[in-house]
Amino acid sequence: MRDTMRRLAATGTLLLGLGLVGACAGESGGAEQPAASAPATQAASGFPVTITHKLGTATIESAPQRIVALGEVDQDTLLALGVQPVAMAELTGIQPDGLTPWTAPKISGTKPALLKAGEAGFSLEQIAALKPDLILAGGDYYIDKEYANLSQLAPTTAYETGPAEDSWQVVARQVAKAVGKADEGEKLVADVEAKIASVKTAYPELDGKKFALTSVFPSGNIGVMKADADISVKLFGQFGLALPDEIKALPGDGFAAELSMEKVKVLDVDLLLSHYNDDAATQRKIEANKLFAGLDVVRRGSYVPLDLKAFWPLRTPTPLAVPYVIDQVVPQVAKAAKAVGGA
Repeated sequence: MRDTMRRLAATGTLLLGLGLVGACAGESGGAEQPAASAPATQAASGFPVTITHKLGTATIESAPQRIVALGEVDQDTLLALGVQPVAMAELTGIQPDGLTPWTAPKISGTKPALLKAGEAGFSLEQIAALKPDLILAGGDYYIDKEYANLSQLAPTTAYETGPAEDSWQVVARQVAKAVGKADEGEKLVADVEAKIASVKTAYPELDGKKFALTSVFPSGNIGVMKADADISVKLFGQFGLALPDEIKALPGDGFAAELSMEKVKVLDVDLLLSHYNDDAATQRKIEANKLFAGLDVVRRGSYVPLDLKAFWPLRTPTPLAVPYVIDQVVPQVAKAAKAVGGA
């Protein structure tokens, strides 16, 4: 994977060995028939628009028609606003078509070209061949390496704070403004935030429950999210769940800590959510371990194994991914919460 440890430190993503938003070192990838992609169509106003971000400014003189989206929040916001890019990032490992279950239903007509990223980011040549008039990269993890060249092709957005530090709301508003749909963007954010707020009413059994979110490394060690600032922890907090002090106190900098099986007792909380990189053999091995199987949270049925389709939208919240989590993942967590005493 391209610079996995940097990604781990910055985002807490615990997917070592998993090819998502780009593939392994040395894989340059390619776009699917970029010349065939249809331009975006939209009703927009208020141009020219200037977007100021951490790496510079992007001035969009008129409504863009050939948009390349390089971040998940960027592309999902576009699609949620009814604007289809000519190209966007491929997500391998989730669905065979390179899309996600929350994004695919929003694609209409000609499928956008799907771009893979290598160690240094996306291919400048492939993006240039698409003749973009706007490049949206507020959510592109490697835009700091790519910006100087991409901004020569077309107005290019980037993060406002730092790589993987902007909330999905910040990026969504940036995208909406860039395509002349600022008001629609505000409504989109408000609608998703209202859906988040509805979880506490719909699932009161979640309120105050202590949780742990983990992902298993190839070594068999367990990565656990340990910081209130982590994007997944924040989202669960909005659902009424709480990160235990024992997990917050785990050693190490960054958003995640790595546990050996001998230290697994710290995961004996109200709700345990675990991801195994869709590796059934590893999951069976962990679940068969006496130390793991003996945890009260596992024995009473408050343990929820998450497949990639459930885990990834937790790690990369977007205006489309968050509603998917609420509809598809939260009911599983709520069911497990009912097994906790007093729920």
